[in-house]
Amino acid sequence: MIQRIAVYCGSKKGLMAQYESTAKLLAKALVEANIELVFGGGKVGLMGVLADNVIGYGGKVTGVIPIGLSTKEVAHQNLTELITVTDMHERKAKMLDLADAFIAMPGGIGTMDEFFEAWTWYQLGIHEKPVGILNVEGYFDSLINYLHTMVDQGFLSKDHFGDLCISECPATLVHDLNLSERTLESVWMTDRD
Repeated sequence: MIQRIAVYCGSKKGLMAQYESTAKLLAKALVEANIELVFGGGKVGLMGVLADNVIGYGGKVTGVIPIGLSTKEVAHQNLTELITVTDMHERKAKMLDLADAFIAMPGGIGTMDEFFEAWTWYQLGIHEKPVGILNVEGYFDSLINYLHTMVDQGFLSKDHFGDLCISECPATLVHDLNLSERTLESVWMTDRD
């Protein structure tokens, strides 16, 4: 059962109001599913909106922030737990360790870096935790089309692409990740019996 989901998202709010409103819906979906949030520890952008709303709904939030960002006063101070690490590499590793699943929301290159590392580690078998994309207002449509090209050109297997959970609805994505986690667990147990 998924207890914590790491969400990778922007340190900015983006240009459309739907990004912020969807972050609020995701916060509600996490709390209703009794799932804790793990995130980058910032109080700004979609990260701050998501954390504030999980806290507002009574949920638990763990932030992981490098000391360099923490000292620039972007660290969120009202979290269940704020973990300060030395650098971005340690931050990604800590978030990967803490979470049982991963979601990418709209964001910039840092969001993409974190998302692709989580998914790459899944593909390599370093972890067996489900990975998903919350495709707000078609934000990831071009990326999804590019992933289809990777499959078509033989650089990404259909199975690994098929394992990626993609939804426009936060509650559906959380539900699908929970189903994927149970499926992966049963496969993992079968393989080792």
